[in-house]
Amino acid sequence: MLIAYAAPADIFHKETEIKKSIFIAHLMPVTSEEEAQAALDGFRKEYKDATHNCYAWRIGTTRVLEKSGDDGEPQGTAGHPMLHVLQMQHLTNVLAVVTRYFGGIKLGAGGLTRAYSGSLADAVKEAPIVVYTPYECYEIILPYPAVGGFENYIKDKDIIVKNRAFADKVRMTILCLPEEAKNHLRFFTDLTGGKAGIDKMGEEYVKIHRSH
Repeated sequence: MLIAYAAPADIFHKETEIKKSIFIAHLMPVTSEEEAQAALDGFRKEYKDATHNCYAWRIGTTRVLEKSGDDGEPQGTAGHPMLHVLQMQHLTNVLAVVTRYFGGIKLGAGGLTRAYSGSLADAVKEAPIVVYTPYECYEIILPYPAVGGFENYIKDKDIIVKNRAFADKVRMTILCLPEEAKNHLRFFTDLTGGKAGIDKMGEEYVKIHRSH
């Protein structure tokens, strides 16, 4: 059974200047620790001239794997505060990296914590965040006279039609929210006098944009 989760829709970057240091917060979706580590290595290579590339990631839904690192900053001033931001925003399957170019003014432990967590929190506020929402997938076979009624019914519903195939009957693959499936399937059955072919094909995620 799939579990809903929130994550960035794509890679997102936001740059902030704090007391002459440049902080670049990066967010990206990942689905495994191996993918997160490879992406982190990529950021470190791309920003190899930076003073620090601190990171945090959260992977999974039923069991969430978490990891963070300070990359040379005083222990606990960067990675863990960043991880806390991801936790508070209920994000998972996500990698966060904050790149710092030192500007010559020391921030102190409290200042570093605020800088790393604040720059990441600001990035999360602006990044396109999507909720990966479980939908049930069905194959529906309808006689042609029922197609008009089907199209009218789905106009204001949660139903997503993935494809349509036209032969002696109309074969469609649809997605719908699990809690609405029973009502939809009853309608299709009644619409066709019990002649609709209905097969459940499983589940998949649908990306729903989260309002900030």
